[in-house]
Amino acid sequence: MRFAIMGFVLLFSVVSFSAPLPPSLLSADDPLPDPLVMKDGTRVKTVAQWEARRAEMMKDILAIQYGHMPTEVPEVKVIRVKDYRAGSTEYSYRRGAEITTGPNQEIVLHVAMRIPKQGKGPFPVIVKVGNGHPDEDGVNKRGYAIVTFNTAELDPGDEGGDIVGPTQAAYPDQDWGSLATWAWGASRVLDFLETQDDIDTSRTIVTGHSRTGKAALLAGVTDDRFKIVVPNGSGCGGAATYRNYHAGAETLELLTREERWLFWMHKDIRRFVGREPELPFDQHFMRALVAPRVVLSNDGYDDDWANNFGTQVCYQGAQSVFDLLGVPSHNLAKFRPGGHTFNQEDAGVMLDVADWYFNGGDFPENMNNLPDPEYELKLFAFKE
Repeated sequence: MRFAIMGFVLLFSVVSFSAPLPPSLLSADDPLPDPLVMKDGTRVKTVAQWEARRAEMMKDILAIQYGHMPTEVPEVKVIRVKDYRAGSTEYSYRRGAEITTGPNQEIVLHVAMRIPKQGKGPFPVIVKVGNGHPDEDGVNKRGYAIVTFNTAELDPGDEGGDIVGPTQAAYPDQDWGSLATWAWGASRVLDFLETQDDIDTSRTIVTGHSRTGKAALLAGVTDDRFKIVVPNGSGCGGAATYRNYHAGAETLELLTREERWLFWMHKDIRRFVGREPELPFDQHFMRALVAPRVVLSNDGYDDDWANNFGTQVCYQGAQSVFDLLGVPSHNLAKFRPGGHTFNQEDAGVMLDVADWYFNGGDFPENMNNLPDPEYELKLFAFKE
């Protein structure tokens, strides 16, 4: 593989790509491949060209980074649905469901739901990848349902534990890692929600935090039924770039050690450790692939590990695609004081964005408040 520089697209500055790379685990600030340049060097100027470019980007991202999901969508069977008084509150009631899916219905998922008591449904819904949410009552008070599921029922994700889980066992010919199985599971949960009369699946948000934030971003890329995609503190392999990071950030090398999290990904990604500039993509492509829908990343200013600098660059690097598609405000990044957590403030920002997008409310205040506002984005045209 080789790559040629066909001319940098710079904001406010000119750089030299010939400079030596900084030490791998200290800091790096390398130019990003331009999402609006095809592999053959053609610049994307129309929506039709973007669709071709989008397919090109998806092919590389799945083949190298996450692995492939099954092309056939399996039936989702509802085994039982039950409402629970225990745990219900003034603002919400609980519902549980057991569903099965897979080629022989061998995958079993337990879905936990909290439905607003007040207001009239059907309600917009948040699909949270993984268990728990920091403000379920607050979500219900504002007229949104919240649905969670246990990713371990699809594929375990313990450090160093490359275990063949139920989903990989059901599809032994697929090359997907854990993140892809969890993203696929979010789509199967959405299939189930389409059977619930008090859920409005035309107004659906997918979110997750940290590892499940990575999966939520992938779910949003691969399933356009998710209208708002919210990776929270997702970092490396999520909404932060591989090429851009400061000291203390998780890097591709750290993420993909065999004793750590390589099994979350397609194993081919490991060969790009120390060779990140040779990747034909970076994570700003993932943000761009959500367009023209809405993507919002939530991160803490003090969350060095999740690479808030790389998340900023990722946001900046995707903006040209949203501009091309006529939806410049659909690419959103929110930074708050604090570290690596999914908290009530994050949940509130997500709902502010949803109120604006779904209900015609005011555009949320203090968005795109970047940690390094003076940073000058650098892009190049990648050609194999």
